[in-house]
Amino acid sequence: MKSKYLLATVLLALTFSQSRAQHSSDMQAMHMIKDFYTDYSLLNLKTADTSKLEALIDKYFTVKEGKLLKEGYKKGHDIMTNDSGITVRSLETMVISSVSDEKALNIQTGKYEIVKGIKDAYEISYVVHPVTPKLNKTTTETGILIDIIVVKINDTFKISYVCNGLTDNLRNRKSIK
Repeated sequence: MKSKYLLATVLLALTFSQSRAQHSSDMQAMHMIKDFYTDYSLLNLKTADTSKLEALIDKYFTVKEGKLLKEGYKKGHDIMTNDSGITVRSLETMVISSVSDEKALNIQTGKYEIVKGIKDAYEISYVVHPVTPKLNKTTTETGILIDIIVVKINDTFKISYVCNGLTDNLRNRKSIK
C-alpha cells in the first residue's frame, strides 16, 4: 500500500514539474517575443540605416528565418507586422498566447472537437493606430495577427518561423517549412 502511495506521489510530482518547466519555457519565449516587438517598434524602417534592422534580426531570429526576413525587407515587405507597422502605443494592445489545444465546433458534424495545438508556437495580436474614441467620431483601427514558432538554441530563444495569422495560420497548416 505504501509503495502505491509513493509511486502515485512521485508520478504526480514529475507531472507537476514538467508542467511548470513548460510554463516557464513558454513565459521566457513570450518575453523574448515582446522584447523583439518593443525593440522593433523603436526602429525607423523608412531610413536607410539597415544595420540596426539586421542586428535586430540576427539577435532574435534563426539564420534561416532571418535570411528570409532580410530578403522580404529588400522587396519592401514587412512580414513581422503584415506590412502594417507597429508603434509603442500598439504594444499596449499586444496579446501573446500559446497555440495550444483548444475546443472548437466542427461545422459539418455539429460536435465539439479538440483541435491540436503546436508546440512552441505563439499567436501575436495587436492593434495598429489604437485610438481613444471620442464622442460621435469614427475610428480606424487595424487588428494584426501573426503566428510564430520559437526554438531554443544554446539556452537562447529564437524565432524560427513567421506567418500571417489571418491568411496562413499555423493551426491550418499540414507541415511547417
